Amino acid sequence: MAPPPSPQPPELMEELVEEILLRFPPHEPALLVRAALVCKHWCRLISGPGFRRRFRELHRTPPMLGFHYRGISDDGRNVGRFVPTAAFRSPRAESRSWRALGARHGRNVGRFVPTAAFRSPRAAESRSWRALDARHGRVLLRCPGEPFGTDIVLAVWDPITDEKRKLPLLPRNRSRWGAAILCSAAGACDHLDCHRGPFLLVFVGSNLGGTCICTYSSDAAAWSQAISTPGTGDCVDPLMRSALIGNALYFGLVKKTEALRYDLESRQMSWVQLPPTYHNFELRVLTTTEDDGLGLVTAHSNKIYMWSRKAGPPNTGWTQDRVIELERLLPIDAVLASPDVVGFAEGIGVIFVTANNVLFTIDLKTCKVKKVCEGRGIRGVVPYMSFYTPALGAACTDEGPSAGGSSA
Repeated sequence: MAPPPSPQPPELMEELVEEILLRFPPHEPALLVRAALVCKHWCRLISGPGFRRRFRELHRTPPMLGFHYRGISDDGRNVGRFVPTAAFRSPRAESRSWRALGARHGRNVGRFVPTAAFRSPRAAESRSWRALDARHGRVLLRCPGEPFGTDIVLAVWDPITDEKRKLPLLPRNRSRWGAAILCSAAGACDHLDCHRGPFLLVFVGSNLGGTCICTYSSDAAAWSQAISTPGTGDCVDPLMRSALIGNALYFGLVKKTEALRYDLESRQMSWVQLPPTYHNFELRVLTTTEDDGLGLVTAHSNKIYMWSRKAGPPNTGWTQDRVIELERLLPIDAVLASPDVVGFAEGIGVIFVTANNVLFTIDLKTCKVKKVCEGRGIRGVVPYMSFYTPALGAACTDEGPSAGGSSA
């Protein structure tokens, strides 16, 4: 006589299932997809708005889903690429008509690089645009190929929804310029899920004759009147991405001795002295510190130097907080090539270092090093940070899983 079948294990309580799923790492959204395919009940749970809201609130800091960089192609052209870091595909990741704003001005092509199994929905189009900045779930793009002296064409792109908003033309009245994008709700928003809300764009143009700033509000759908100040003998550095500290944006300058500070509330400009470094031509990256202050990272003689500045008047001093020995972290061929710092991911403490045509990320908390891509002349790295949950509607029915995604 055959033994009776073993009893089925009891099902986990729905509350326990949700608590387990909520603790999946946000930088690997593919894990949630796999969990959703276990059964329709889990699928409905994961795709529900309540789960997505709790997921954001629990993890707080959006993960890096990818980054855009500017490099040089095999035929010598300046190109761009998007590298995903998670299971997401952006529709425009291979676009050939838009340019990332952090790159040099001229004939360039943008490339967005995802950092995991993430593929932007437009990955096939990334070579047609250039990312200038990315913050609060949006990417600021520049249309490439504009002749010098013509109007500047900018657009705001949401990689999650694949929505692109082209902005009104901006007359070019300065030889060098940079721009930053951010949520316009400022302190009233936790920035966990505001990628479809109102935004603000800050444009800074400069030459030896002076500096001007104007802003674009998505609510007003128009550029503001520009404010100007006489020249200081320096210009905005298009390779240095801005840093958002409290209610102020900081932009790097070409001579690298100062940074331009723009107060978002008072709309006033001021200049902040930067710490001295060993060589005027070293690449520098403005950062945010763990206590939400202004930071600066640079490389010299196979070492990473990290500085911080407390909030205060423009002449507030800097403190050198840390020195990282790259000889202990990078391969010997990278160390021999004199590494440069080319980017920083806000909120997660990750810097980008390039050497010998290889781009690495370094986690400042753990000193973990990861090789993320290869390419010649890599500069202007713009990380993309956002929560992401792939669309699961069809997977919750008998139709099978669907493509696409939504913000988590």
